[in-house]
Amino acid sequence: MNGTNGSLHTSHGGHLPFRPPSVDHALQYSPLSSIVPFSPSIIPFPSAGPPGSSTIFNSPDERRSARRGLDSLNSEAGGTTSAKLQKTLQDLQKLLNGKELTQFNFKTPAYVATTPVNDIKANGTAKPAKQPPLSQFATMVLNNTEVSYRYPTPDSPQNSGRKHDSVNKNQQAPKPQPQKLQHQAVKRKEAEVAPNARIQISPNAAKPPKRVPIGPVVVIPGSSIQRDEYLSFPHINVDDTPSKNRKREDAKADNEALSIKLDQKQKADDAVEALEDLLQDIFEAEDHCQPDTSGVVSQNAAKFFTPSSLVDSDLPVLVSSRHHALDLAIRRVVSAGRFPMLPVDDIKRIQTLCENAVTVVDGSSLTIGLDWSEGDVDEWVYRIAAAENGLQAGRIILRTMTAGREEKQIYSEDVVQAVIGALKYVFDMCLVPIVESRKTESGSDIFNISSAQKQPLFNLLEACRRLLRLLGDLIVKVDVAERAITSVEYLCTTLIFVENAHSEKDSALGIQKFELLRRHAMDVLAKIFARYEDQREFIFKEIIGSLQKLPVNRQSARQYKIVDGKPIQLVSALLMQLVQTCATRSVMHKTKSSQDLDDEDEDEESDSQSPLKNLHSYTSNHDQSLVEMAKSLHDAAQMNARLLVYRMVQPALTSTKSGEQPHRNLLDNFTQDFVNVLGFPDWPAAQLLLWELAGSMVNIVEEKKNEYTVPAKNMALDLLGVMASGISDLKLQVRQASQSLNRAESELSARLVHLSEDVLRNDVSSKDLLAFDGPYRVVLEDLQNRAQDDNARLQSAQGCQLTFWAKSVCDIDRGEDGLKSLKKKLKSMVLDPKWLTAEYEFHAVNAAQGRLAAGLTTLQMPFCRSSLTFLNILLISTGSTHATIRSRSLKSVEQLLDKDTDLLNDTVVGRIVNLTMDSSPLVRDSALGFLGKCLSKMPSLERDHLKEIISRANDAAIGVRKKAIKILKEIYLRNEGKDVKSAIAGALLHRIKDLDESVADLARQTFEDIWILPFHEDTKTEPIKLKLALRNHVSLMVRTVQRGEGTLIMLEALLQSILSNTSKHVSANYKVCRQLVAEMFEAVIDNDILPDKPSQPHILQTLTIFAKANPMLFSGEQLERLQPYTQNIEQSDNLQAYRSVLVVFRHVFPTLATYQTDFLRTVNDALMRSVSKMPKAELNEIAQCLWILHGILKDTTEKITRMLFSCVKGLQKDDSADQAAAKRIVRYLMIVGSFGRYCDIESLVDHWKAKMPSFKGSSVAGLFVDIISPFTRQKHPRTVREQAFESLGMICQAWPKQFMRADVSTSFDLVFVNNDARLEEIVLNQFTEFFASEEKRSETGAEIAVGEGAVHGSERLGISLVANDIDGVSIYIAQRFLSHIVRIALGRTDDLALAATRIIVSINRQGLVHPKECGPALVALETSANATISNIAFVEHRSLHHKHETMFEKEYMKAVSQAFDYQRDVMQDTHGATTRPFSPKLRLLFEVLKTGNSRVRKKFLSNLCEQVNFELPKLNSSGDPPSALLYARFCLENLAFFDFARVDEILNLISCMEKAVTVTGAVVAHAIETDILGIRLDSQTTSSQQQWPASVPDDQTAIVPTADTALPNGQPTSSAPIKPASDAIDEKHLRHLTVASMILTMLWEVRTFLRRQWGLQKQSEGKTSTKIRIKDLNKAPIKVAGVTGDKCWERISEIMTALDNTDVMTEQCKAFAELLAVDNELKNNDSEDEDAELARAAAGYETPSDDDDDAMGGAPLSGGGRGRKRKASAGATSGTPKKQKKAGSGKPRGRPKKNPSRASGSPRDGDGGWD
Repeated sequence: MNGTNGSLHTSHGGHLPFRPPSVDHALQYSPLSSIVPFSPSIIPFPSAGPPGSSTIFNSPDERRSARRGLDSLNSEAGGTTSAKLQKTLQDLQKLLNGKELTQFNFKTPAYVATTPVNDIKANGTAKPAKQPPLSQFATMVLNNTEVSYRYPTPDSPQNSGRKHDSVNKNQQAPKPQPQKLQHQAVKRKEAEVAPNARIQISPNAAKPPKRVPIGPVVVIPGSSIQRDEYLSFPHINVDDTPSKNRKREDAKADNEALSIKLDQKQKADDAVEALEDLLQDIFEAEDHCQPDTSGVVSQNAAKFFTPSSLVDSDLPVLVSSRHHALDLAIRRVVSAGRFPMLPVDDIKRIQTLCENAVTVVDGSSLTIGLDWSEGDVDEWVYRIAAAENGLQAGRIILRTMTAGREEKQIYSEDVVQAVIGALKYVFDMCLVPIVESRKTESGSDIFNISSAQKQPLFNLLEACRRLLRLLGDLIVKVDVAERAITSVEYLCTTLIFVENAHSEKDSALGIQKFELLRRHAMDVLAKIFARYEDQREFIFKEIIGSLQKLPVNRQSARQYKIVDGKPIQLVSALLMQLVQTCATRSVMHKTKSSQDLDDEDEDEESDSQSPLKNLHSYTSNHDQSLVEMAKSLHDAAQMNARLLVYRMVQPALTSTKSGEQPHRNLLDNFTQDFVNVLGFPDWPAAQLLLWELAGSMVNIVEEKKNEYTVPAKNMALDLLGVMASGISDLKLQVRQASQSLNRAESELSARLVHLSEDVLRNDVSSKDLLAFDGPYRVVLEDLQNRAQDDNARLQSAQGCQLTFWAKSVCDIDRGEDGLKSLKKKLKSMVLDPKWLTAEYEFHAVNAAQGRLAAGLTTLQMPFCRSSLTFLNILLISTGSTHATIRSRSLKSVEQLLDKDTDLLNDTVVGRIVNLTMDSSPLVRDSALGFLGKCLSKMPSLERDHLKEIISRANDAAIGVRKKAIKILKEIYLRNEGKDVKSAIAGALLHRIKDLDESVADLARQTFEDIWILPFHEDTKTEPIKLKLALRNHVSLMVRTVQRGEGTLIMLEALLQSILSNTSKHVSANYKVCRQLVAEMFEAVIDNDILPDKPSQPHILQTLTIFAKANPMLFSGEQLERLQPYTQNIEQSDNLQAYRSVLVVFRHVFPTLATYQTDFLRTVNDALMRSVSKMPKAELNEIAQCLWILHGILKDTTEKITRMLFSCVKGLQKDDSADQAAAKRIVRYLMIVGSFGRYCDIESLVDHWKAKMPSFKGSSVAGLFVDIISPFTRQKHPRTVREQAFESLGMICQAWPKQFMRADVSTSFDLVFVNNDARLEEIVLNQFTEFFASEEKRSETGAEIAVGEGAVHGSERLGISLVANDIDGVSIYIAQRFLSHIVRIALGRTDDLALAATRIIVSINRQGLVHPKECGPALVALETSANATISNIAFVEHRSLHHKHETMFEKEYMKAVSQAFDYQRDVMQDTHGATTRPFSPKLRLLFEVLKTGNSRVRKKFLSNLCEQVNFELPKLNSSGDPPSALLYARFCLENLAFFDFARVDEILNLISCMEKAVTVTGAVVAHAIETDILGIRLDSQTTSSQQQWPASVPDDQTAIVPTADTALPNGQPTSSAPIKPASDAIDEKHLRHLTVASMILTMLWEVRTFLRRQWGLQKQSEGKTSTKIRIKDLNKAPIKVAGVTGDKCWERISEIMTALDNTDVMTEQCKAFAELLAVDNELKNNDSEDEDAELARAAAGYETPSDDDDDAMGGAPLSGGGRGRKRKASAGATSGTPKKQKKAGSGKPRGRPKKNPSRASGSPRDGDGGWD
């Protein structure tokens, strides 16, 4: 209580309308005088203090909700006309109607009114009480409501009684006349009410009363308002009726006085009083802080101010605790709205005190030193505390500036700059170095110290964060200097891009705490961007310019969390918010700057707050139409989005993902971030940024002028795929959201679900989408519900969504009435973002509804509607001429269709199928993988495109073959059709023997997975189902076997692999195979049990595969079932079954542990009866079976001997001249040969001697050879000779020593000499079988694998390492017949050549001849069009090269020549490469070289270039065309299209080519000029002006002047023709020179093409600053995109026509002479020196090599060149490089140019005109 006599006053000096009663007075009215209450909650205890107002609100949320309603009425009363305002006013008028009010008469105790001392004027009179101002709505209620009131007259203190005035009951207050007033000023009769009217209770007397009235009586006089005082509001449409559903929304009140309850007023008064007390204490302490004469500061001052020992300053600095208390007190006063009541001098004094603390920060050393002691660290911690104190003081300064005061003197730019400087100093000198410090770096001391002092640093970081936030508020609310704005922008940008650690343990300050600071920095930047439009471009530039400073690990750091979404980069969120801000109409009232306050006074200030001025300001906003507003906002956002995209895209065009510059990675990260938030209500700018980015990418892809490189187009295609996939993701999210939304939840949910279905069907009406109650409004309501505490991000999102809504409505507006009404409402929302919530009430929108609505609106934006356009662009790009573009576009299409299968159709699949046959392996691989995915999603297309996938299983690329196998496996498992499965199985079987071991392993594993593995878990399957599955599988296997003989071989190898010990599931596989064999035997008896009912011969044929793979799968009982098939063999089908049964018997009989003798004898007898009538194949099987049975039964020797003896006798007696006898002889020869091959006839020698007494020899095989050999002579019929050679070969295979007999060798020689193809085939087949058996016995093909010697050591040695007579036979055959075999292999491409090739390969594998003897033939065979021959030769050549590289390299030139002859004579094609695509015919040779030493490759290339070079006199120009010309073209076309492994190889080759042209070309050009063109220099003229050297040293260039060549003095030389005309030229000589010029011209064209294809011309043409360095020479070269071989091929073809006639030959000679005379590749000395250095390095000098023995690599061609007219651009060298001359020393080099003007204006540059 204040004042006298216990009277109670407010803080403003006014009197409260009551006085608390005393206890005695109140006690008589209290129930406590009679009873004791049960609980204080029933009857509260009396209190002597002011009664607390009871509240009707149960929670602060209810109080805020009610306050928002009153605030909304205040805002409407100040500037708008609302039906809600009118209705509320009418309701209050009814409540205040005097007739309806209850009148109360209270007895008021008398008390004396006193006036506080502060309220006494100088003249002694009391000041009028200062009343709190009324809000605008309260003023309107006061002015429009009549309530009668009066002041009761209190009793005089002298009177003992109290006299009360009562209201005359008969007197009634005038009835108020309700007026429909629209924000107009109202005059009162009794008193003038200012626009901001205050309720004043005036006394009866004129002077201030001495007493307070006992009881107030309110009397509202009648209102008298004249019609001429009404105002007109033309912009208000009276026809617009508001919605019945209205809601009160949150809006910031102009004045919170009326909404604060009495207790809250008291709290505000207490806050002001506490601040005044604190300021009084601080100011008093400051006054006493100066030391007295004794130099001692008062004790009270020391409690408030920092001792001088802590800071090096004489200025008073408040301690941290006082700063904290002062900041808290000011914040409370500001929150209560009472800060404007503080004296400005006190505020200025506060700022001065705080400025002292701020200035201390700059003077403190906050850096951490090295090798600090503990005391140094403690002192540093003190300085940190001082800095924190200074920042706290800066926060107080900024809080006083942002509290809304308008006095100029408190807004000092110097003070603001000092605060910013202090904050920047703390970051630069302390926090940023600590954040960037790491444990393992040089700053480990900083990290260790800061880690140990985390709490002080956390406090400092928090102080910085709070100060930074207030800086943002200051810049937004106050017009500060541009210097301050720029400083804050730079500071925020720096903080955003500071590199922090990746984990908490590696970060000194932690990740999350610093990320929070980054968020605040981002918010400040966004506020500046929204407040100052002139700063927007600068902010964009700073952000984009700082992106490249990010380390790679920070570029993709996504720390900005998104609710229900993937996190994104903080910078991405900032950029989107900036763009959204551009699309938001600013409604922020800017605080006046200090300089603007000089010209304003109080009257102007009050006028600015008048309703009339607000009205004019409001009506001026309506001058602009919605179309104009929407267009301006949308264009502003679009322009800034386009600028942002441009600044991101341009640097990325010239960078790569793996390059040093991060621009490409940054663009990818930003694009992915924008896609991640596409369709989120908070980020509408994402689709706008993506739309601009998509437009930029489309322009790059569709550009036709080659302004963009292929990598740039690949980048565009990649990003288009990402963006299109993002659209598909959004569609999927919308579909899932609509499905998860409950229709019955609300009408809104049902409407959104229905609308989403229409949108996804692309059948939505624009009116439904843009309707006032459509998804846009739902999005806005969702954002407004969440936009609390002035969330700038959500406000920008709300404004951007509204702009998009308005722009869409304006775009479709055709003058319809419905759209007119909608446009009016949208305009109101644009002008006032809170208009919607003020006018309409809506149900709460949950997050799911808001997200779905935002997705629907986004799907109808231009970006999302362009998804089909993006797909079409990607599909068109798949037809590009560049393989990388085709591959990239295909991957983008795949990425898109993975997300949205609805886009997949027959057109797309057809284009993909075409790409599976592309020339590029990369494209084929991508297309095949994509096709597999398409077929998995559209299985109905599998049958249509299975053929293409099967064909890719035979692709040349290993990766494509593997992918085809995987896709075929997936198709196999998805299908049930036997034909599909059989076709796939047949294709996979051919890969079992693939040349690449990884492909073969994959094929074998695939077969095991699809054929055997499904039957492993038979225990879990019912027996009947298992049996049915097995029978289905048997039927499939039989069908597969029927696909061809090659399938049998592959399937046998497959089963051997599956059943081998190396298999992981050998036991389970064995069990499954036994079950399959059992089912096959069942089907042999009754084939009806199988689904397809295959024939018994086919089933038996399938059984043979299992018998060959593993005979243990069979049992004796099963074999007995096959015995009937050995009896009746009359029909061909039975013959096939018979042969299959014999194969099974042959393999299974030796493995039977138990058997039935009778069964075996029956089989033996049946076979013996069939010998005389079986064909050759069956006879061989019979012979083997009989000999096996002989070993088992032991008593069949006599039968076999008797049969063979009868055959021999028949051969001795019959004469082949007789046709019948010839047939018998053929049959005898066949039987003797088969039994001699498969039976141990040598063991029957005793039986033979007994049968044939004339036989005196020791070898039955020798006897057979003696008998058979005569039948090989030419006198016998051809059928007899063929069978004789075959039988002879079979016996020699079994008994190899017979090969070495003279008569046998002579017989074979005669076959090769006579070139009899059929007999050659027979002999080669015998050789092939023999060498195959020998390889199997040798170590490389031994049955006992290498590595198992410890188990089978002796057995292995006995098989492979023990010498015997057979070894000599192999060498004998190889040495005697190799030349014939090579001739056959290189003379044809049929099966005979294949057999010869296999023999050559086998001979080399066994090492029977020197590698050089077969090496060239293998290289030539690699170029064969027969893929089988080529692959076999390639594999063996590669093996030889690895074993004998240094020796084998010398034969390569001979191999190239042999390959040319093979191509010319056999293939009938002398080209060195194939087209479509361009591939060198020596490709496999170079692939082999690439696996070896780089020195060998360099030497090979140099030697191949030397093969092209020639000596002019020795050049053979005969032939049409000359062979030398064809050979040169063959070599050059190979060189042009080789796929080089290293850069130095290309440079070395180019150097050799240039040297050949300069050396040999000078001689040819001189001969052309003198002999063809008839040009010579006049000897007298030249001798008088210049003496040409007779000889030129090797290291200088000879100068041979020609016609029109200028001499050094500039005078042209005179020339005289030697021959008058070309018709007098010897045509033979002309042809000779033409051929020479053609070879050299082609050489130069290939050299030029190589430089362009591999990007080597740039270093000499000066097109780029990136030059090849010596350390880059051993790197893999990269082809230049867009450079193909078409023009080189066409140019060579054009040159080859130069021999057509004399005129063409003459033109060719002239062109070559000009080529040598004119150098179009001008280079300076530095370029020449660099090229020469590179050439020497490429040749092997100074080159960092990957190989140890490459230090002195193969040098280029030896020998110096004289008379060179053209210098090699790569500086051709010979021998050891010589010391370079200094620039400018020596004689000038090179000849003067002929016709310089023509040279400079040549239509074709020196590189041949390739682009």
